[in-house]
Amino acid sequence: MVQRTVFCVALILVAAGEAPAQLLQGTIDGNVTDSSQAAIPAAIVTAKDEQTKFIRETNTNSVGGYSLPGLPPGTYTITVSSAGFQSYTQTGIAVRPNTIRRVDVTLNVGQVSESVTIVASAAALQTDRAEIRSDITGNTLINVPVPIGRNYQLLMPTIPGISEAQNANSFAANPTRSVNFSVNGTPTNINNFSIDGTNSRGVIDSTFTYIPTLEAVQEVSVVTNSFDAEQGLAGGAAIALQIKSGSNVVHGSLFGFHTDQHLKAYQWAADRTQPKPKYIYNQYGATIGGPIKEDKLFYFVSYEGTHYSENVTQNVQVPTLAMKAGDLSASPTPIYDPQTGNPDGTGRRPFPNNIIQRDRIDPGIQAILNLPGWAPNTQGSGAFGLARNYVTSAPNYQWRRQYDAKLTYNPTSKLSTFVRFGFVDHNANTDGIFGPLGGLPISRANTGSGFVQGHLFQGTISATYVALPISSSMPTTGISGRTSTMCHLVEMRTSAGPS
Repeated sequence: MVQRTVFCVALILVAAGEAPAQLLQGTIDGNVTDSSQAAIPAAIVTAKDEQTKFIRETNTNSVGGYSLPGLPPGTYTITVSSAGFQSYTQTGIAVRPNTIRRVDVTLNVGQVSESVTIVASAAALQTDRAEIRSDITGNTLINVPVPIGRNYQLLMPTIPGISEAQNANSFAANPTRSVNFSVNGTPTNINNFSIDGTNSRGVIDSTFTYIPTLEAVQEVSVVTNSFDAEQGLAGGAAIALQIKSGSNVVHGSLFGFHTDQHLKAYQWAADRTQPKPKYIYNQYGATIGGPIKEDKLFYFVSYEGTHYSENVTQNVQVPTLAMKAGDLSASPTPIYDPQTGNPDGTGRRPFPNNIIQRDRIDPGIQAILNLPGWAPNTQGSGAFGLARNYVTSAPNYQWRRQYDAKLTYNPTSKLSTFVRFGFVDHNANTDGIFGPLGGLPISRANTGSGFVQGHLFQGTISATYVALPISSSMPTTGISGRTSTMCHLVEMRTSAGPS
């Protein structure tokens, strides 16, 4: 059984100065000028989330610069107004975690009652950071083909510099079926993973310990080079997930995915004259998100069930009946008697005809050799007819239920908070290649044999507070600036049972 608990409590204080964007939030920066490109100081800049109506407001400084850091991810509308100028509105401004979105505004002379509204703009270029990053949105995740298992990590190889995904862990150590990959030729164990700011890098082969359901992921940000300081602990890639949040409108989904042996080819070792062995993989679930208190308190909940069951066939090599009785005469390699010769091995004599007398075989070993159920059952190949001389078949299954939930509360324009919790309940069983006698696991998808069950927990508690008006101490030169401090007050990890 594997049990693991990961919680993170983060407090973020945002004030004026110069520092990078926050890992959990985004920033909107820009300049406000008139038609002659002269700076407009003291202009009022307001950002409003189009889904939750969360509002953040600031004023431009003496050189016309403004900064709105610590914004919860979402799509925003920017409104800029100043006496003697037409007001300006731009919609559809996407704010993503750990990014800076630049929105420069030109105000035209006119009455404040007159307005200019921009409903579309050119694609935003990253001009405030040197990092190399790729973003995979939730719409992409649910609309592009994802391999069986619906793990977002299986799309990572589509990003330049990332290798094919690989997994060599058991169901016990890795119930969410996380995978590893190399980034730009670096080792697989120096990537860093986080979910809503909580580190989720595991101790087993450095895999991602918790994989949220695909329907619960809002966005995946992958930084592969030129990391900023806040992207610590990463040598290959810094991968940050954002879980969906609720909004003022109720949204939900139902989904189900199925595949079975009739949709797949034969296993390479299977007898093609026989029906295909059983293989069934079902994933199904639902999501829902909406308001609890309009404009203030929102919820999002996701459920996913996974049932995977198959019969696996393998061809392996076992000793012949003669070999089990000590008769190794078919081998041209001499079998030496360990009770003869010198301690250094010289002078030892081979058993006559390579046959070991029965009284020389340890009774315990002989009892194992005599156990039924693992004698050759098909014609083998190779020089001595040993290769692939035993065909075995056994069931293999995994059953998993997974829940992801997020509660978002924005009590004031200065304070935004959320609590996220993920839970996995799982069990699995894989027989050994020799059935009750054990042996290596018969399934190549699971590196351990036997029965396992356990629970996995992962969560984040976060609060972001704007301590000072952003423009009050803006630098007198330059465009804009910001200061952020993230304090991980509590981070608890507990585990029990073998991994």
